Amino acid sequence: MRLKLIACKIFTRELSYLCSLSDNIVDITWLRQGKHNYPEQLHDLLQAEIDAIESGEDNHTNKMNDNSENDDGVAADFDAILLGYGLCSNATTGLVAKSHKLVIPKAHDCITLFMGSKEKYAKYFNEIPGCYWYTADWIENADMPGPDREERMRRMYEEQGYDEDTIDYLLEALNGLANYHNAAYIRLPLFDKEIYKDFTKQAAEHFGWQYHEIDGDMSLMERFINGDWNEEDFIVLEPGETAVQSYDQDILRKGTVE
Repeated sequence: MRLKLIACKIFTRELSYLCSLSDNIVDITWLRQGKHNYPEQLHDLLQAEIDAIESGEDNHTNKMNDNSENDDGVAADFDAILLGYGLCSNATTGLVAKSHKLVIPKAHDCITLFMGSKEKYAKYFNEIPGCYWYTADWIENADMPGPDREERMRRMYEEQGYDEDTIDYLLEALNGLANYHNAAYIRLPLFDKEIYKDFTKQAAEHFGWQYHEIDGDMSLMERFINGDWNEEDFIVLEPGETAVQSYDQDILRKGTVE
């Protein structure tokens, strides 16, 4: 199959590796990490990417020579568009493709894909409440909580003229970390490096959290790329169909376009 993948850069290492091994041809568009903090913006961005692909105006998709003197080629058609996102605060609900299948993992967020299943994520979510999750990709692509980030924020507030008590308050309030008590590093095949473990350990020590290491699993991502889309783990939308939140273990279900 020829597939178009639109994915968060948080999966760069894993999905790039899996695409290189897949029999499918996968054309990838990476989107900046952090858009999930603004789900309405992420939704609009994803819909715009889908629309651009289907209109042939996508600036990221490789084109094929059509022997035209006035064009730089035509976009190769795809068997499906894959979204490397989960529910992500409802950012993926309501998305629709007019002429392609749209495939979305049944996941609340990216941790499910790093874990290998929504069931495994749910298990650890209950066993380790108040947990901040760390992976190599997150540490590479995001400004993760830790002593270095806090020191940068402290210097910024000092330069703005705040006193120490106010700075301490702002750091606690704006970091949003008051309800966290655990830090978990997800070990993933091929990309497990001591520097990322040490980063997570230092963050846990700095905030007084308990440190955990958990084995990740790339099998869900592998099936995603290879086209093994079972109903339990993926929602496959036909052209014109959309997804809505299901509020049960399925996370996403087919809905109607408003």
